[in-house]
Amino acid sequence: MHFKPSLDLSSANVLLSAALAGAGERGVAVSIAVVDDAGELLAFLRMDGARSYTVDLASEKARGAAKLGLPTSVLESLSRKTASGNPWTRGGKPVLHERQCAGAIGVSGAQPEIDEEIAELAIASLDARPG
Repeated sequence: MHFKPSLDLSSANVLLSAALAGAGERGVAVSIAVVDDAGELLAFLRMDGARSYTVDLASEKARGAAKLGLPTSVLESLSRKTASGNPWTRGGKPVLHERQCAGAIGVSGAQPEIDEEIAELAIASLDARPG
């Protein structure tokens, strides 16, 4: 029998908190989505001032990163489009556990490189957790 790792609510909250802090430090208002290994939403946060369209974009980035097990920057470099027809941009990052995708985080609302930076910072905070 094979068991696949998956993010849980506790991990999702750690990711959200770290991403929120990272966005605050950078002075940007973003939406943050965290999904499990199947790409299903676990937690979501839209900061005050984040534009309404960032809700869908953050969710789409997280789902794509989880389902494909790839950062959205890879899809961006290949000039791929999302299922809704939007071009992929940076900000979606898979969360890996023992080289398997356990879920993902998607950030939208700032410049794509800042979205990606915030997602990476959040994942690093999860990796730094004891246990």
